[in-house]
Amino acid sequence: MGKKDERILMGNEAIARGLVENGCTLFSSYPGTPASEILPAVVQFSRETGAPIHTEWSVNEKVAYEVALANSMAGRRSAVAMKQVGLNVASDPLTRSAYLGVVGGFILVVADDPGPHSSQTEQDSRFFAQFAKIPVFDPSNPREAKEMVGIAYALSEKYEIPVMLRPTTRVCHSRQNVPCADPRVLPGEASFRKNPGRWIATPQFLTELHRLLNEKLEKIAREETLAPRRSPGGSPDKGICVISSGVAYAHTREILEDMGALGDVVLYQVLVPHPLNRDFVERVNRSHKKILVIEETYPVIEMQLANRLVEGRRSGLVPGQGELTPDVVEKVLAKFLGRPLREEEPVRGKGVRPTLCAGCPHRASFYAIKDTFPKGIFPSDIGCYTLGMNLGAIDTCHVMGPASARGPGSTTPMPGTGRTCRRSS
Repeated sequence: MGKKDERILMGNEAIARGLVENGCTLFSSYPGTPASEILPAVVQFSRETGAPIHTEWSVNEKVAYEVALANSMAGRRSAVAMKQVGLNVASDPLTRSAYLGVVGGFILVVADDPGPHSSQTEQDSRFFAQFAKIPVFDPSNPREAKEMVGIAYALSEKYEIPVMLRPTTRVCHSRQNVPCADPRVLPGEASFRKNPGRWIATPQFLTELHRLLNEKLEKIAREETLAPRRSPGGSPDKGICVISSGVAYAHTREILEDMGALGDVVLYQVLVPHPLNRDFVERVNRSHKKILVIEETYPVIEMQLANRLVEGRRSGLVPGQGELTPDVVEKVLAKFLGRPLREEEPVRGKGVRPTLCAGCPHRASFYAIKDTFPKGIFPSDIGCYTLGMNLGAIDTCHVMGPASARGPGSTTPMPGTGRTCRRSS
């Protein structure tokens, strides 16, 4: 497309544009960085293009998933978005829907946060896809993320299976020139076809549904179009192979070029980390004696290669935690290829602790709480309230909700009084 058809979009905006262009009729979400900007962008592009899409901020991720799933069961393309810890909340309908399948294309967008930058864990949602037995796409930049939306919808409808799109913080919040097109108008009205053996699926049906799910995954793992692609410039004669996915692939390719080492290795980009293409696994293990896997954050690709000689997270060459920033990837590649490491400049200063915005009314609230209960113990919650730590105004932060959670009949200390209050069930 020409320049007039391109727009500079943030990764989350690119995903939203892909949903609008590919006939999504319902999008639900629960806000959480780095996924929060997707829904507002869907609303913006829907209004801009006239594409009719129902959008909803749901009360939590489980409800968001089920709202989108119901629309898919009625034959319409749907999508739901959340961050990686939100998928914990939505795990129950996720695993069930993998067995029952979908009708209209269904995309689960899960934005992971390696590092982490604004999360309580840096878990890898690709493992969740493997656990739930659904395919997952791993984009390395905003343009790829948008392109993968259309491919994911087609795959979802071909196999009647939920499909995960898993961007990470660096993809969600980076910007790139992204081609834009008019939205597709898909024929057909919403219609739910009753099928108790599928949609109700009591235990006597589940073994067969599980078998069919396994067959779907095996067929997807043989799809040639989803196989890892070899980057141009590499040499197949060295017997050295580097495999990467997501934004880690973008770093890996750039650093290999800077090192003048791209011609010394065969570099593969994995677009679908699960299920990993079976022919690719066999070919790589047969053709290469030295293999490195660079991926965020768990060894999803590495484990599917099932090769004890593979270097990566399990061997300790790639760190088992933390974001794979360019400097980390450079060290890994230098050690793997036997290249000298660059001298590092000394780090000056410490990281900046997040703080409440100037004028935030939470400051006054925290002050009032501390002033009223000077000896209180203050449980807090995920979000900006966590930043009360800088004011000495909170004492705990676990996950969303536990600050106010109490079991039936429990006794809870009242801050600053030494008394307890009894809650009946």
